[in-house]
Amino acid sequence: MSITWNEIWETHPDVFIVNRWKEYPEDKKKSSRLPPQYAYFMGGETTLRVGIIAALSINREEEFLLAGLLWGHRLSNGAKTVIYYVAPDFTPSFLTGLSKIGGTIDARAVYWREKLTPSLYPIPDRQQLKRPRYTLGEERPDWKRWGKGLNPVARQQLVTVNDFFHQLSSRQVRTIIKNQTINFLWGNFEVAEVRRKGKKFELNTKVKWLKIRELTLKWHKQGWVDSSGSLNSDFCSAVLEVLDYLESLEQEGKLRPYDHLELLLHQGAGAINLIWGSPWAWPWLPKDRGENCVSELEEWFFFQGNGQLSVVCPIFEKPLLRAARSILLASVLEGSMLLVGAKDNHGNPLAWDGRVHWLTTLSKEEELRRCYCWLNDEEKFPIWTLPANWQEEGIYQLNCQSNYFNHSLMQKDYLSNSLD
Repeated sequence: MSITWNEIWETHPDVFIVNRWKEYPEDKKKSSRLPPQYAYFMGGETTLRVGIIAALSINREEEFLLAGLLWGHRLSNGAKTVIYYVAPDFTPSFLTGLSKIGGTIDARAVYWREKLTPSLYPIPDRQQLKRPRYTLGEERPDWKRWGKGLNPVARQQLVTVNDFFHQLSSRQVRTIIKNQTINFLWGNFEVAEVRRKGKKFELNTKVKWLKIRELTLKWHKQGWVDSSGSLNSDFCSAVLEVLDYLESLEQEGKLRPYDHLELLLHQGAGAINLIWGSPWAWPWLPKDRGENCVSELEEWFFFQGNGQLSVVCPIFEKPLLRAARSILLASVLEGSMLLVGAKDNHGNPLAWDGRVHWLTTLSKEEELRRCYCWLNDEEKFPIWTLPANWQEEGIYQLNCQSNYFNHSLMQKDYLSNSLD
């Protein structure tokens, strides 16, 4: 589709606060590290810079959001800058995300409707966009609900499977129940799966992540409950050997950094427990294919303690893009019913304070901190850094330099410190 954007701007002079737009050349997009699929325009004067980022469609909202911020930052040079996001449509979370942009950048949204006249429609400020919370997802089933569709014999066999893996919780095995499967994981590694098959189920080890063919063949086992009501020994032995193997990787420092971090976060020990509390399981599943955000939020980490629900987003790579995505997902949590009515393991209510804690390494902190010049409330996204030797010594300390916390929080002395 060929669109002459400048003609559209000229026929809608009242939509923008300036006129006479100049398009940013294609050859300069690459050198400026701006995504090439969008069109960029500049206008304004020295004291007030104005820019447009226009898209025919939005495939990745976080990329569109970040591209506009980078464009605004390039135009700004310290001066107040207005950036217009122009696209055929915006999700509620994107519009809420724009309301979080501040500092030197004033972000605004404009609908573009190609077949309408006029074709540009400015979206009102956030004060005029207040709307009731919307529902997303469906509640994750528990063991009892999952087993309701099974025949009586299979339901009893499922109890045996549950008992076996429950005993392995002391070895950091956790259970994730979905509509058709029950998955058993050690950190980020799946070790076994129950899969529904009509009114019965299948039980198998899962070691697709393993790159050693001999071990893959050795540990690929099917499980079943025999006439005595016990799981077959071959399956049990294979699961235990897989756990031994994974634990040896951890002890020998051979886990990939992010896999190691996920394991520690799921354990919720050390400084993590003292600062945020114990892990809180994400209770939602996407209801349809259009609810990818529900699945993405499951990749975050949630903690419960003293009636508080804390939300932690690890950022290990592509800090700016990950931060942009977290702004949009935080907007989903704000605008939806997902955390309304959240309860702890004892049924007591949990309150979320609206913060998303960015957890990163010392090498990524500086780049991630760039986002603060774009946020109107940086305290909503405090940056926590892991100690340099966390892979060897564990997460015994977390450092936070935000204005709200401004503490180096260590396991040994956190309880004697207060968060001002």
